[in-house]
Amino acid sequence: MMIVRSTLAIALISIVVHNRSQPFFKSIIAMTSFTNAPEKKRKYAPDSPFRRNKIVLLGDSITQMSFSAELSGWGTHLADVYQRRCDVYNRGFSGYNSDWFLKYLDTEEGKYDVFDSFTANGIEDGISDVKLVTIFFGANDASCEILNPRHHVPVPRFKTNLKDLAKLCRQNFGDNVRIIFITPPPVHHGSRLEYQVQRYGDKATGDLERNLDLASQYTNAVVETAKELDYPCLNIFKAMQEALPGDNEEWSVFLSDGLHFSAQGNLFVGNKLKELIDKVYPEIAVTPCPHTAYTGNSSSKSGAALGSEKGVGPWHDEINHLDADTSFETHLDTKKAKA
Repeated sequence: MMIVRSTLAIALISIVVHNRSQPFFKSIIAMTSFTNAPEKKRKYAPDSPFRRNKIVLLGDSITQMSFSAELSGWGTHLADVYQRRCDVYNRGFSGYNSDWFLKYLDTEEGKYDVFDSFTANGIEDGISDVKLVTIFFGANDASCEILNPRHHVPVPRFKTNLKDLAKLCRQNFGDNVRIIFITPPPVHHGSRLEYQVQRYGDKATGDLERNLDLASQYTNAVVETAKELDYPCLNIFKAMQEALPGDNEEWSVFLSDGLHFSAQGNLFVGNKLKELIDKVYPEIAVTPCPHTAYTGNSSSKSGAALGSEKGVGPWHDEINHLDADTSFETHLDTKKAKA
């Protein structure tokens, strides 16, 4: 009898396998394969000291170019500060305004790329692996409605878009995710016109589709929105002009083409961003080594919200080469005790 049952079972399995492309058999396979499959559980909670944290940068070309090695990008500056503590992810899209970025987030690709790919470990008590998000739009939105209607986004809708972006970040990264808004930079007219001639030659119009007045309006929109939502704002428009004041507009050295950052501008923004994080989010701030001013050694420390002041793995000078096992065990025990 046992042999007959086994034979029948094998025969049934063979029928299903050979006809698995048919709708009826597809449904059988689906029900028998996955209905009782145990759910895979993550090993560590989002606030675990064993997880590498994340920082996500959202924006347009000024964010996309923030990873430029040639221009000492402000994003690379942030990654340098957070080495072995946070991975910094660039989600800047050149040429995008806030309308288009929201459209991208509404697609399956966009949602995975910007949100789901960073939260595989889940969200608990409003906390995920993502500890900070920067929202940096306005340079394209502020285009002149007449000269560049393709990129122009009216101020009221721009402010609504910023609120929607913040809401999506909270929904997908947890209610307790930290957010910093960044304003568009000032626009230097002389440099912008020079760039126009260099790029278009005889076809250059001499008209500025982006200008200082429009940048000021959209800066105010970002500042007002951040204040309304109770999030900090890095006012680059104001900071750059105040750093190098005067009628000669020396602040133009911060810009490579009158709009995008030069290497000096990137360094300026990177430093200003770190200063703001240290002030408003000390729980994720990194304190450099008091002797070398370096954030990537055993004398540097980080805030409690990053899970451990030490970062990932023991630093090399904490490892006893004669007893490496104990060194690694001590490192893990210390992290567990502070978790």
